[in-house]
Amino acid sequence: MVTSQKQRALRKFQRNFFAHSDAAGRVVRNETNDTPQLTRQEQQRKHTSFEAESSGRLAASSVYYTILHSPTKRQFEESDLWDAHNDEFDFSSLNSFNEDLCDTSTESHAQKRPAGENPLSVWTSDADLFLLEFLHLEGRGDFAQATCFCGEANPVFRCEDCHGTDLMCHTCTLCVHERQPLHRIECWNGTSFQVTTLKALGIRFQLGHPVGIRCINPKSASNNDFVVLDCNGVHEVGLDFCGCESAQPHITQLLRVRLFPSTTTDPKSAATFRVLEYFQMLSFESKASVWEFYNTVARLTDNTGIRVLKNRYESFLRMVHEWRFIMQMKRCGQGHHPGGIKKIEAGTCAVLCPACPHPSKNLPVGWENTPLEFQAGNAQEKSTCSSHSAVNLADTRASRGLAATGAGTIDCARHNFKRPCSVGNLQKGERYINMDYLFFSSMRSSHGVHVLNISYDIACQWNKNLWSRMSAFLHKYHINHDEKVITFLVPKFHLPAHIARCQTRFSFNFIKGVGRTDGEAPERGWADINPLATSTREMGPESRRDTIDDHFNDWNWKKVCAMGAILLRKYKAAVPEAEERACDLDEFEAALDADQLAGWRTDIEMWELDRSLPNPFEVKAGATVTQAAVRLALSKTEAEEIERGEHMSLDDDVSPLVLISSGIELEGQQRRVELEGKSIGQHATDTQKVKILQHINTLCRRIDTWSRIQLLYMPCVSRLRSSHDITSEDKVHKINLFLPSSLPSSFPCDVHLLRYEWDLREAQANDALSDLCTVINMTYHLYKYKDAFVRGQRANTRAQGIIHSAESRIDAISVNYTAARNALVMLASKLGKNDDWRRILKPLDRTKDAVPLKHDEGKTLGQQNISWIWKMAGVSNNQEEGLQDSLRVEWCKARARAHRWEEEVLLLREEMRHVLAFFEWQAGWWDKQGARRQFVSHEFTEGALAYAHRQATLRRRMSTHFRSLWEAVPSWTPAHVAMPLTCTP
Repeated sequence: MVTSQKQRALRKFQRNFFAHSDAAGRVVRNETNDTPQLTRQEQQRKHTSFEAESSGRLAASSVYYTILHSPTKRQFEESDLWDAHNDEFDFSSLNSFNEDLCDTSTESHAQKRPAGENPLSVWTSDADLFLLEFLHLEGRGDFAQATCFCGEANPVFRCEDCHGTDLMCHTCTLCVHERQPLHRIECWNGTSFQVTTLKALGIRFQLGHPVGIRCINPKSASNNDFVVLDCNGVHEVGLDFCGCESAQPHITQLLRVRLFPSTTTDPKSAATFRVLEYFQMLSFESKASVWEFYNTVARLTDNTGIRVLKNRYESFLRMVHEWRFIMQMKRCGQGHHPGGIKKIEAGTCAVLCPACPHPSKNLPVGWENTPLEFQAGNAQEKSTCSSHSAVNLADTRASRGLAATGAGTIDCARHNFKRPCSVGNLQKGERYINMDYLFFSSMRSSHGVHVLNISYDIACQWNKNLWSRMSAFLHKYHINHDEKVITFLVPKFHLPAHIARCQTRFSFNFIKGVGRTDGEAPERGWADINPLATSTREMGPESRRDTIDDHFNDWNWKKVCAMGAILLRKYKAAVPEAEERACDLDEFEAALDADQLAGWRTDIEMWELDRSLPNPFEVKAGATVTQAAVRLALSKTEAEEIERGEHMSLDDDVSPLVLISSGIELEGQQRRVELEGKSIGQHATDTQKVKILQHINTLCRRIDTWSRIQLLYMPCVSRLRSSHDITSEDKVHKINLFLPSSLPSSFPCDVHLLRYEWDLREAQANDALSDLCTVINMTYHLYKYKDAFVRGQRANTRAQGIIHSAESRIDAISVNYTAARNALVMLASKLGKNDDWRRILKPLDRTKDAVPLKHDEGKTLGQQNISWIWKMAGVSNNQEEGLQDSLRVEWCKARARAHRWEEEVLLLREEMRHVLAFFEWQAGWWDKQGARRQFVSHEFTEGALAYAHRQATLRRRMSTHFRSLWEAVPSWTPAHVAMPLTCTP
């Protein structure tokens, strides 16, 4: 045992030491001896170690250890380390290893997992054992010489479904399986087991009487040919109906032993409740079709094709359809209704969202008197397109000749529930008539909700004539919209595809009372239901509708079961986000003027009450000032100065303004020549060399001419640059123009020149930002177009070339902006400017800032920070006005972010209260259902009461469970859910 401890300690020490290397410390699988080991008390382990030779190369050596097998893991102890230090191993050679090999830091190198912690690796050594045991089960095994339970010798029958592999005689087999007529039996023929059936052994399945009691007048199934489908196969059984005078109908006898008949007249086949329930649950999770499942069961019966089974696929298909319908009726309580199935009402079968508002169910008394801003409802219509072409491209060639091209739904936008009466077929895409009907049909169950927030991908167009189109429907579908507050919104993901005006009018982020709702709920649900299309597209209309309803009901039920964890997760995430956004808003407001802030707050509060007022989220300032506009303004100023006799021009052709403007242009040409030289590379053709040389010579002459005139206005430059500096410079882009911004602070410069350059540089920076946004947006769409439509190497190469050109343009614009801003930094100190301009013209990081508007970095819109280049407001001729307008818009957005997260916390608290109240109401409703219907017998009454009691108990248990989850959060208490907020009808 000591030796084993030493060896284990040695291996663990070296594994930790050589964790960085794939080879070092590797535990090799067990080595088998020539003689098979009958026990697993010992096993061979191989350890490979590495030593550094004098030449620097590594030499490997392997050592084999025979160690005792440890059935359990044991923590490494300090005593093990000391025991491991013996004379068998010399650790002095480890000092010669390289530093990188000797790094044992657990932060940079993950330790290798011991072999015992890798179950698959351990199992591999025992694979032969598994294989032998599988072969062992093919024979009689340990029961070859055994006797039957009754003492009879040489039993030959074995059941595949009973526990164990005991052999039984014929009599015991029939006795044991009197209650298990669907088990699979094997018979030993002397050399192997062959399949037989209980029917062939003589067992009869008697209906209408307790097990073990034979009917005095049994009626066998038609031609003694009855087939039962179960999870383990398709079974031919000997079945007898009861023929007594008091016997029930055949279908009743089958149903009372949990067999679902395929027909109601003279049934010849049936399916167990177990297989129907199993298939229903399997189809919910995997979307398997009836055909696939039936073939699976048939192959479990015979996987060779030798035994021809009676085909019961159509019967099973019909039974599944009927099973879905009956289970829906049962779960919605229609079996307790005095009128039964015939009195079913529209929407009764739908599983309701417990978090949504339901008047008289989960809303407190007097909820209708709550201020409207605390009531909200969200209805979401599914669109298969993220643009308006969902309607424009409705009549496509692929849809012709089809009864339905898809399905539309109305969903609860906050909780992703399919609403009652909200699923319908689409014949030619999302035509208004289809979506209008679904919307008005769904809203019939939400007449009591006063505020509706309706989200649709094309809501900006769809809502225009909605109420006039409503008049074409029956009166029961009409909505009294004049008495409701209805807001139309566009889901957040689809909103960027709309024009700028729609992005502010229909945004969830700017509308009061919606919290952090994104409106994209159905998009998440279609991923779950789409695989079902392979089955439903071949179904008849009735079966298709029932199947889709069943799957959507299961979707809703899974949401109900997960509601506790979902709301808890959202609440835990919303509370810190609300605090963080509130702190950000407070810090922002602290830097603003209080009087101006009060005016902004009044404007946005009035807009929230009346959205026909000017939108505070839209920029009011005029277009961004361009270089052309600045030049025009400065030229007018020069004209006025000439009239007043105050102009300082020293040259008849070149004024100070023209001098500075031309200098900035020459600076830009220098950068372009530099980029052009880099783009052609070192192996340029003669044509390319001639072209760039012409550009260089032309630019050199222009700079020489400009510098001569510069000396008239800036004579101090002569002390910085000699006359031959320009002609002697071999790289034209390195010639320093010595504009006012680049002059050393000790050199004097006329203040008019400084102001001219300030105005032009500011306009240059604005132009660069405007161009940057344009090119970035174009590049973003180029990438999207390439991914969606470009196929083939040739087309991809061309597209990539265009994208590369656009990226190069972004780089050039970024350089221009940076140069303009650097000049402004120098000029600001010389002109005594304050730092207000820095809030608009910020430093540009090409990687972080020059990114598309939808560059989210994995964050949602409520959490992300949009690059500042997209927040640039239009700066009017009055810079302060433009600055304040930019601050106003950013403050409105910061306020909206803080308020939406605050509303999200309030909504989640109210939804938690809704859920608990809804469960209590539903439990009470089921309590009343038990005695609602008068049945013909006590047995039916007892069953109805039992089912109603079970459903009521389930709701109360769910309510208790959810409450225990939520009470674990310190910030949530039942007292927090007293406000009658409502949401999502």
